[in-house]
Amino acid sequence: MNIETRLQQALADLLDVDVKQISPTMNFGDMGLDSLLGLRFARKIGELTNVETDLEWIFDYPTVRELSGFLEHHALGLAA
Repeated sequence: MNIETRLQQALADLLDVDVKQISPTMNFGDMGLDSLLGLRFARKIGELTNVETDLEWIFDYPTVRELSGFLEHHALGLAA
């Protein structure tokens, strides 16, 4: 499972919705993610990636696709 798919599943679990409702290009705020849920999401990302996740990343990269791209290329060092 790639990082984008794992982030979608984690966000769906957090928001208690079906993963099909999590668009990789929809803004986190538009999906109902507020600052408190953002903290929980950042913690979950850290658990999934073994990378200390900064809450700021969720605001700097406000979609699953943007955040997964950042994680793959910068935080996880998986650049191709």
